[in-house]
Amino acid sequence: MRLCLLNCPNLFPFIFQRRAMSGFSFIHAADLHLDSPFAGITARVPSIAGVLQQATFKALDALVDLARARQADFVVLAGDVFELADKSLGAQLAFADAVSRLEAPGIAVFMVCGNHDPASGRSFSVDFPKNLFIFPHEKVETRIVSRQGTNIAAVSGISYEKSAESRNLVALFPREHPGLFSIGLVHANVGGATGHENYAPCKISDLDNPGIDYWALGHVHTKRIVSQKPLALYPGNTQGRSFAEAGQRGCYFVQVEGNKITSEFCPLDAVRFLEEEIPIAGIETISALENAIFDKVGKLAAEAGNLPLVCRITLAGRGPLYGELKGPDTEDVFLERARQAFEGRNPFVWVERIKNCCAPEADLAAREKGDDFVAQVLALAGKMQKDPAAAKRMAEQALSPLFDDSRMKRAVNPLTDEEISEILDNARLACLELLEESS
Repeated sequence: MRLCLLNCPNLFPFIFQRRAMSGFSFIHAADLHLDSPFAGITARVPSIAGVLQQATFKALDALVDLARARQADFVVLAGDVFELADKSLGAQLAFADAVSRLEAPGIAVFMVCGNHDPASGRSFSVDFPKNLFIFPHEKVETRIVSRQGTNIAAVSGISYEKSAESRNLVALFPREHPGLFSIGLVHANVGGATGHENYAPCKISDLDNPGIDYWALGHVHTKRIVSQKPLALYPGNTQGRSFAEAGQRGCYFVQVEGNKITSEFCPLDAVRFLEEEIPIAGIETISALENAIFDKVGKLAAEAGNLPLVCRITLAGRGPLYGELKGPDTEDVFLERARQAFEGRNPFVWVERIKNCCAPEADLAAREKGDDFVAQVLALAGKMQKDPAAAKRMAEQALSPLFDDSRMKRAVNPLTDEEISEILDNARLACLELLEESS
């Protein structure tokens, strides 16, 4: 028998049986975003839409299966377990079921709250099993993990009080080493990672804490090694939800043997997002291009293995087919035929979009260096593309009469950075064609 989570007067007791091991292991996961919608992804086939809706929950089930199969001693969850502060009832029940499946084999679960599920949000309305401990937001607390009467690790953590957490939470962790392998569990933007809100900001140098052996980080959705000593890892999110989160998604399985730490990335995602380009250079006919599209989708399906696939194909580069591809229905025609070609696959293959980003065979870079009006237009468009923030401001200003209308706001979402970039690309090519034709 062993007692896990000892050594603190206000700590819940939790008894469990495990086999003897010389070292120990744990699962480090983050950003489960349970019950999260899929940004910009729609599927008109009900069965596919249903799989997407359940994907974050399936990834949670895979995490539990991994912890049980590998006989992990405990699990640490580094924030944003839930998608929203109101913590939907379905997400709470699913999470409670998952934690309960870890209770029987004696696997403790430690969790901190992040910017999507801060402590100030709606309180939990579900009773969680006693093997779950959620760290408070007021201060860093430490819990001791014990196996068969022997202390094996110390887990310290602190939750977000509110979504826009401005404190440097990493700096609050104790610098005294507890004499056990020590884990710092925190949801933070370390080193100003781009593409993520700068919540709980800190410098990489702040991780240099003699009291912590392993930083279990959350918030950044792509797996990343931030520091080697002490080892600090972002596992990324457990399930991709858009093409900004393409590729494998999962967690780390961490083994500790004496002073040796081994981390293994383990995929958990239930649906895989993948995208790839097809250069049109050298492709002479539409039939040949269509075959290239089918081949590319087949390759991505093989790469996804036994997982359902949501993929996007981009037609890129310059080639002789540019003139035939610039029609308004080109993307839709290729998309429909690709979906028909892979219809009925199990697991499913859903071609979300075929995006036409081709350019004429003219050398745009060389054309920009000229001294005529065409060169000036191309140079201006190129300058805007290199400064997305300025381009976005100009686009918003130009479209403000449209998007400031209250009825339009209810019906249409604001333009994304990707959409603005695409508009600039198309406008650049349209200007070139019109000016060249009139010259």
